[in-house]
Formats: sequence, structure tokens, C-alpha cells
Amino acid sequence: MNSPRVENHGKISYHNAEFNSRFFRIPMNKGQTFALSLITLLCIVSLHSQPKKGSLLQPVAGDESVTVAVDKPVYFPGDTVRLTIRREDSRARDTITPIVTIEGTALQPAGKDEYVAVLPPEVLPGSYPVRIKIVDSQNRSIVYQTDCDVLVEEFQAVERIGSYVNIGPESGSIDPSTAVTLERDQIRNLLVTFQRTGIRWRMGPQFVVVKTSVQARDGSTVQSFERRALTFRSHGEANKDRVLFVRYRMAYGTQAAIRTEELDRIRVQVDSLPDWGLVRIQVEPDYSIKIGEYDRTNSLTRYFRVKGPTVETGFALGIPKVLYDTRAKDSVNYGSTSAMFRLYYVNQETGHRFPVNVGVGTFGVSSPIDVDVGRGGFALSMFLDMVEIMRMVNIDVGKKLNVGLELTPFFPLERRSRLLFNAQVSFTF
Repeated sequence: MNSPRVENHGKISYHNAEFNSRFFRIPMNKGQTFALSLITLLCIVSLHSQPKKGSLLQPVAGDESVTVAVDKPVYFPGDTVRLTIRREDSRARDTITPIVTIEGTALQPAGKDEYVAVLPPEVLPGSYPVRIKIVDSQNRSIVYQTDCDVLVEEFQAVERIGSYVNIGPESGSIDPSTAVTLERDQIRNLLVTFQRTGIRWRMGPQFVVVKTSVQARDGSTVQSFERRALTFRSHGEANKDRVLFVRYRMAYGTQAAIRTEELDRIRVQVDSLPDWGLVRIQVEPDYSIKIGEYDRTNSLTRYFRVKGPTVETGFALGIPKVLYDTRAKDSVNYGSTSAMFRLYYVNQETGHRFPVNVGVGTFGVSSPIDVDVGRGGFALSMFLDMVEIMRMVNIDVGKKLNVGLELTPFFPLERRSRLLFNAQVSFTF
């Protein structure tokens, strides 16, 4: 037997009674019917005696070449496929109809030997072969596989994060100064939810990074964590979604610690939650997967505050300046240092301390414990913190700094008690 004549670009040939899955021959006359039957019988016997290789060889008679071609090397969901058939024998009476093996796609005539079809928007990426259905003059039909394929790829565009990402169930704030105060259990139950219907059909997979950070009240970061995830618009069938999930997850390689249930939601992971700490959750595209341009505006950030106690304690070292002494004639040699244990009332909605606090400790000493006759003593304190007022209007000049005015009942050693009015700069620990 002679070798088949192989022609590229979706061309199907018939030559010397040879056939493989790329070629077919159209029956030309009744004289070849007996030969066709004999060859068929021999091929059936041969196929049963050899290992199967996944393609069925169908010998036919005749000698005509047909070229099948598509108009684009690559298509995307929703594109229009235009297919052309070119026959070597323009007078042949056999009917040739092309078939694209994509569910929901039917080629329609669009002129002589031309056909068009619109790809479904939910078509999965892959290579789909074009087949040929031949109906001869005796109304007998047979379907052949060609070497012409419709190659479908997916759009890989970055969707707007706000279109499909939600952080809840408790709503957060877009401004850290107005962070929503939650109990610790509520924060640990926060979820990043992917509303997959918000992803447009043509956008492809969405790779995201969930960044979580926790700051203590003094501004120091006590925890920072990143979690990679992926999602995509559901195709309505679990099997299709599973195939795509496995395909997309390969983009992460060794970082593919992603589960199928996380296509819809992932839990925010936090460990350290200090009293009145600030929790920041940010979701943005994962730009380590090279899909789109970096866009700082394409992100979603929410702020939450960890609920703490209503009353807090602290230790403050201050530098007071006596402005008024009710017993100025009974002079005391005031030192430049005070040390106070203080009580603070905390607003349960904002986490801000009330600007007036009270304290007890030493006053007018050279060092926090240097209390001596005629120099320094013990005092009560009512302190108006001007810096705390500034923090309440979102002006931050330091987490530990306190500046304000103080009213102090003062009890020096071997001197009369008195009432002092002071200005003071202090640092809280």
C-alpha cells in the first residue's frame, strides 16, 4: 500500500485506498462498492488484532481533496467562527457539512462553502476538532474527523475587585479613624466572600491576595499575613468548575495551597488581637500572576477595631511646670519630675480615651522616687490631655505623648497641702 498524501492546514485527502484520521474519500461510483466492503472487512479484522490507539480508521473509496479552514488561529468565548470548505472536484454531488464539536454551537451557511457559528460565552478553553459529515447521492452519511481545530482560549483580564469581593458579615470602615469596633470572636469570624456572579463572562480567572495586618494602639504592627486565592465565574456545573479550578491552580505552582471551597469564600486569619488594636484587611489582584497592569486603585480595604475594656490603667512620667500655687508663701522647692498611675475612660465606639483622666503618684521630685523634706511630695491629679483631643479629630502627634493642663491636690512632706495648677508634658507606658 502506498503512503497517504498528508496536506497541512486542515486539508483532507483521498489517495490510493489509504486513510487516517485526517483524510476521507468520497464514494465516486458503484464499481467500487465491492472493494469498499472487502477493505472494510479486512480493517475490522486488523483492528481487533492490534492494540487500540484511540482513533478509528475509516477507509473509503474515491480520489478527491477537500480543504477545511477557519479564519482565526485563536478564538475567545463569544467570538464568531467562520469556516471555509474548498473542494477539489467542484462537480461532485456529495453533500459536505462541517461540525464543530462544541456543545451549543451549530454552524450555519453564510455563502457558498462558508459557515459561521457564535461560540457560547461559557465555553471552556481547549482545542475542539472540526468534523465533516458527508451525504452521498444515495443518502448515505458518514462523519470524518479532520486535522482542523477551533482553538478556544480564555480572556485573562483583571476584574474590578469591588465588583465581586465582599468583607463581612460585619461591615467595616474604609477609614481607619472610623474603624468599626467588634468583639474578638466577631473579628475571627470575618470572611472574604467572592460573589462570583459579579465577574463578567469574558474576564477569566481572578487571582487575588488577601493582606491582613494588626496594629497595637501605639502604632506598632503585631501581625502581618498574606493569603493567595483564586476564583472565577461559575459555569453552572460542578464538573466544569472543577476542571477549571485544577487548570488555574497550576499557575501558583508550589503555592497552590488552595481548596475548592475557597472559590466562594476564605476566612480571615488573625492571631494577636490586642485591646483596641486596628485590624486592616485588604484584597487586591495578585500581580505575581502576569495578567494585567498594576492598578493601585483596584483594591478593597476595610478597617476594624478590637474591642477592649472601658477603663484602662497606665503609668505616666511627666515634666510639670507649676503655674499657680494656692500656698505660694509656704514655698516648696519643686523638682522637675512627676510619676503617676493613671486611670483612663475609653469610648466603646471609637476606642479613644476620654481627654480627662485622673492619677495618683509623686510630684515635684528630682526623680520618680526621690521624695524628701522640702522637696516634692505626693499628689492626686486631674489631667486635661490636649493631645487626646487632637487624636479625636484625627490629628495624630504621637501614640505615647501627652500634653495638657493639670489640677493637682499636692501633699508635700512637712509642708501644708495645697492645690496646684500646672502645665505638663508626659509620656504614657
